Amino acid sequence: MVSAFHPLHSLAGSSELMLPTVLALSAVGSVFVLALALVAFRQRRTLPYLLVTLAFGALAGQTLMGGLTTVNFVADNTHHLVEHILDVVIIALLVGAVYYARSVETKQSNQR
Repeated sequence: MVSAFHPLHSLAGSSELMLPTVLALSAVGSVFVLALALVAFRQRRTLPYLLVTLAFGALAGQTLMGGLTTVNFVADNTHHLVEHILDVVIIALLVGAVYYARSVETKQSNQR
C-alpha cells in the first residue's frame, strides 16, 4: 500500500540505487551552493554572509552524514542525532544572519 504522505517510500523498494542517487544529487547540489556562498562571502566579507556560508556548510555536512551512514561508517543513532544537531545549527546560523543584517540595517537608517 502506497502512503499518501510518503510517496518516496513506494519508490524505495523499486530500486536499490534510489538512496545513493538521491544522496549523490544532494551532495552535488549542496557543494555547488556552498561554493557559491563561499564566493559571495569572499566578495562581501560580512558576518551575515559568513553565517549563511556556514549554514550551507552544515547542509553539506548533513549530506555527508547520510552518505557515511549509507556505507555503514556511522551508526543510525549517531546519524539521527548529528542530523538533528545540524538542523539546529542551520536554523541558528540563518536566524543569526538575518538578525545581524536587520540590526545593521536599522543602525544605518537611524544614522541618516
